[in-house]
Amino acid sequence: MVKRKAPEAPHEEHADETWLIPYSDLLTLLLALFIVLFASSTLDKAKMEKIEYALAAAFNSLSGDSTRGSVKHFLEEIKDLKLGDNVGLGSNEKGGFIELASVLLFEENSNVIKEENAETLAKIAQLLNSQKYQRYKVIVRAHTDSQPKEVNNWDLSAARASAIVNRFIKLGVDKNRFEAIGMADIAPKVPNLDIYGKAIPQNCRINNRVEIDIEI
Repeated sequence: MVKRKAPEAPHEEHADETWLIPYSDLLTLLLALFIVLFASSTLDKAKMEKIEYALAAAFNSLSGDSTRGSVKHFLEEIKDLKLGDNVGLGSNEKGGFIELASVLLFEENSNVIKEENAETLAKIAQLLNSQKYQRYKVIVRAHTDSQPKEVNNWDLSAARASAIVNRFIKLGVDKNRFEAIGMADIAPKVPNLDIYGKAIPQNCRINNRVEIDIEI
């Protein structure tokens, strides 16, 4: 009797993987191309500085020596000027800001700068004119309280912002760096009114202010 051979298990064909070699070579070439394109491109310096400042601020690692003419440098130099209790300083994700109480600069309901206190603006302008800070944009925002005035709050705040910008321009700061914005009473720091709808004089004084933002 002839013995039948046991059927063999079906042979599984191995896929041809030789295509992986040229594919990996192609990926390497594409990577090299992207590196060359990135290295040869012109980066937006201002955007890079914004990213650098935001990252440094997020990790609380702003260093006074890291970047010549940094926002931190600017705020430190403003602080050294000792401009008085009516001047505040701060920083945000876009840069830094100087806050001036309106009572320091203007009479009530007026957009005329008090000449006896104009030296404060002159000192700030001198710093803005410094070579190391000339790349910064300057945004002047004037705020009022919510109380009715002889002049409309929108018109008054816009006129005050413009007055500050014009003074800086007269002091030699490049006009192309500025933006003047009248905020009226839409962004109070503290409530203008108490729960009975009556004005809180101290809070109204706080809300009457000018913010000078220094942005990259």
